[in-house]
Amino acid sequence: MQTFLTLSIVILLAIAANAQTISGVVTDTNRSPIQYAEVKLFDGPRIAVQTETDAEGRFVLNYDLSRNHLFHVTAKGFFSFSKVLDAPSDDILRIVLEPAPLDESVTISVTRTESRLNDTPASVVVLDREILESTAAQTVDDSLRQIAGFTLFRRSSSKHSNPTTQGANLRGVSGSGASRAAVLLDGLSLNDAFGGWTFWSRVPQIAIEQAEVLRGGASSFYGTGGLSGAVNLITSQASESPIFRVQTSAGSHGTYDGSLFAAAGKNGWNFDLAAETFQTAGYIPITENERGIVDTPANSRHNNGIFTLARTFGSDSPPSRRGGRASRTGWWKPLTARTFLRGNLFAERRDNGTSLTYNRTYFRQGAAGLDFSNESLGSFQFRTYIEAQVYDQTFSAVSNNRNIETLSRLQRVPSQAAGASLFWTRQLGEHSIAASIETREVRGFSDEVGYFGGRPTSLSGSGGHERTYSIFAQDIWRVSQKLVLNFGGRFDRWTNFDAQSTTRTIATNQTALKVFADRSETAFSPRVAALYQITENISAYASFSKSFRAPTLNELYRGFRVGNVVTNANENLGAERAETFETGINLTGFRKKAAIRGNVFVTDVSDPVVSVTLSTTPAVITRQRQNVGQTRTRGLEVDAEFSPRNELRFSAGYLLVDSRVTKFPSNPELIGNFLPQIARQQLTFQAAYRPRRFSIALQGRISDAQFEDDQNVLRLRPYVAIDLFASYQLRRNLQIFAAAENVFDKRYDIGLTPNLTVAAPRFVRVGLRFDLRKR
Repeated sequence: MQTFLTLSIVILLAIAANAQTISGVVTDTNRSPIQYAEVKLFDGPRIAVQTETDAEGRFVLNYDLSRNHLFHVTAKGFFSFSKVLDAPSDDILRIVLEPAPLDESVTISVTRTESRLNDTPASVVVLDREILESTAAQTVDDSLRQIAGFTLFRRSSSKHSNPTTQGANLRGVSGSGASRAAVLLDGLSLNDAFGGWTFWSRVPQIAIEQAEVLRGGASSFYGTGGLSGAVNLITSQASESPIFRVQTSAGSHGTYDGSLFAAAGKNGWNFDLAAETFQTAGYIPITENERGIVDTPANSRHNNGIFTLARTFGSDSPPSRRGGRASRTGWWKPLTARTFLRGNLFAERRDNGTSLTYNRTYFRQGAAGLDFSNESLGSFQFRTYIEAQVYDQTFSAVSNNRNIETLSRLQRVPSQAAGASLFWTRQLGEHSIAASIETREVRGFSDEVGYFGGRPTSLSGSGGHERTYSIFAQDIWRVSQKLVLNFGGRFDRWTNFDAQSTTRTIATNQTALKVFADRSETAFSPRVAALYQITENISAYASFSKSFRAPTLNELYRGFRVGNVVTNANENLGAERAETFETGINLTGFRKKAAIRGNVFVTDVSDPVVSVTLSTTPAVITRQRQNVGQTRTRGLEVDAEFSPRNELRFSAGYLLVDSRVTKFPSNPELIGNFLPQIARQQLTFQAAYRPRRFSIALQGRISDAQFEDDQNVLRLRPYVAIDLFASYQLRRNLQIFAAAENVFDKRYDIGLTPNLTVAAPRFVRVGLRFDLRKR
């Protein structure tokens, strides 16, 4: 035994004696240190040892260099560096990384097939994690406001607004509570199945690695909801190193939040957990000179948790086939597979600005998937999910002096949805082929108690089912090094069935029943696009697409009230259908440190759903959702980026848009009017400076005037908003930060119902971030 111990010690000492220290520093071309650069030493195909650079760009590796090893350094935004180390040396390695051109290495998947951003014939803007972390905004929707053309139904943040006003819209195509953009988180829709709006609170920003926004018709990829584009949110994934992030902050208006994201993997098993808790005491949205006794702060609080468990399988040997083993030159090629389970629990409570109005949401979702990849057969993705939600809301009537409020309606909306999809893609020479089949079923009802004079007077319920089937196919053809063509299309068929409405008058106990006829519609959404690389620094693209949005069960069967504005449902609504043509040019310069992307577009929407005013009295404004004939949106988009140094970045976006009613046979007076909730001009701009431990960033938004109503009577004034963010690296993994939204305290208009509501005042918070990265 003693001999064995002695021999072990000798071996360990020999290994230690042969191990060499490899140290160095990684900088950019301006001799500024690069933090978090990945430094790896390969022993053949495997990683022998790895680390990351510190705030000074320094690193240290210890390994035996008795034979040749590949030394490799990578950092985000730079070209990689490789060198063969064949002998130990006491010299300090000094690695200088060349900056990569803007968008050169950005990969997107919002078009259903992974491709490089600068090879995509579409208007796409990407916000990576670095940008999201240096944004003052506390929510994902507020972060996306950096992109010109991205808006919610109203100008307010999801921190303070009712969920039914949080539908996303792009390019000013249309405006209402239902989203005109498909919003996805890791491929699963965030658009509410019953109402079409988006619960942005269900997205923990700490978990997002990349946000991709496609502007223009996206129904060829995602079907209903993609009328004006798509937002694809991708969470971080643990590869070789685990991820552990914690963030907490406290701010004005009684605002507190805490969030966590963790991801790790071992022996083929992977998990990730995203959790968030948030609360704010809010602010009173009614302008000060119109407030009354009934006005209270619009506040919110929510808790959210998403957990994913995954198992990855890989094999280099073929499975047995009919009792024998298949040849490696036959049907079999090495495969990989991944299966996962995901669960999401979300609960939210909001007070909506008066003493009697509030809403609550309780959401549950379970999802499962299987990914299968084979060199011969291609890649397959199967997804299935089931979700259930209960949404409660109260409505009230407020006197003109806002000192008396009476309850008018209690509403509970239970809904369920389930769906499945199978997606396939394969590379065939210069063709990247993709196809999918999908199905979804939604069930939802609105159960209401009507009040008059403070007493319940009626019980009513309305709702139904919707079932959808879809087929999608696409070909991305790289004709040459300069020309890329994109052909694709999607066919959707949906049916509304088992829909009815019942009303029981409490005083007489009489019940009225109305059964709605089953009906079906179809939509074909083709897309044709081309991108041509004119020179190394200039490319041009053009595209034509059709898109659509089916009316939601909410629009068909549920009415609502906001302030003194009552909006009625309409069971006869048809689908909105759009045709979009756009053409643009992409320019790079200053050694590819600057990029400008611009395009012009025209979108004609047939039968858009608009809240049309039926009557106006001093006490109440009555509207109904209607298909209004046709609208036309014409516009110009420009996005620019300039990064003269790695630590300094400027960007800006501009949208000029003209959105008007062009046809409305049943109400010609609206022809020529601007669409509600659409600003004619939007300008966004950002600047970020990140030298070593300290960073500072600025975000700004300028928006033109817009109208609240279809008659263009209620005008919301232009506004300017500036946000600031600053952080300091206390230690390698610990950062302190401060953020200020609406720095100049501009109380700009967000609604006229007909009382004027205004945006939140200046909001300031401070917080800590802990980001543990394995060396």
